Amino acid sequence: MLRAPLPAPTVLHGQPALMGDQELFSEVLKVQNKIFYLDLKQNGRGKYVKIAEKGKYRPKSSVVVPLSGLHSFIQLFDLYMRTDGPDPQSRDVVVESKVFNFSCGENDRGRYLRIFESGGGYPAGGSSLMVPAGWGNANIRAFRESFEKIANWLNQTGLPSIEMSSGLALTSKPDSVTLDVSKEGGPVLSVGSKHFFFDARMNDRGRYLKIKEVSGNMKTLLVVPAHAVAKFQEAISLAMLVQPRPDQELMGNGVQGGPPGGQV
Repeated sequence: MLRAPLPAPTVLHGQPALMGDQELFSEVLKVQNKIFYLDLKQNGRGKYVKIAEKGKYRPKSSVVVPLSGLHSFIQLFDLYMRTDGPDPQSRDVVVESKVFNFSCGENDRGRYLRIFESGGGYPAGGSSLMVPAGWGNANIRAFRESFEKIANWLNQTGLPSIEMSSGLALTSKPDSVTLDVSKEGGPVLSVGSKHFFFDARMNDRGRYLKIKEVSGNMKTLLVVPAHAVAKFQEAISLAMLVQPRPDQELMGNGVQGGPPGGQV
């Protein structure tokens, strides 16, 4: 059923702040009954874009995107902006130690684009934004244009522009496998909607390998002492040589065998 056209999103302001401030550039988008703040900021770890949502029907929330992920955000907003038919598959973007999941949905107020951030500084769960698509995806288009303004402002002011490749992985198939290197220097293994971050660390008890799995709003942490890593690798190799056993939990729920496509 066709809906009446909704008002176009309004840009309330788009002026750069003083260069001495941590906030470098700011835009405010008024989208239906919500206000979104898009702020380019910097701190000791570098530049990032903070996107905050303030609306009537849900508490204020925000996601923080390292500047190296801005190019992929522009690409994905391009994808969802051109989608007028069936909802596209959800997509994941890995940026440094964070995972951003993009997915479409619909409620009584219309179609929307959901962006869920996990990993990074979230010990569990994460934070999400709900962007109303608008008539002809006008709201998604406004966000895409705001990201472009941030990139153009960086270029015009002579500051380092966005990095076109930054250890991030775009996954479009559930069973796709990619291996990248995060900005921190550790490998990131992406298997469909699961992402594994490998990070060598040290504390007063010695060196260890931290393996963090991020999948949607779930996070699992595994710590392997450095002197046991070789045996850990050997144990994995031996386990894969053994004939796999049926998962009793899955069979008990009426599902035969393990997950399709070799996923875990």
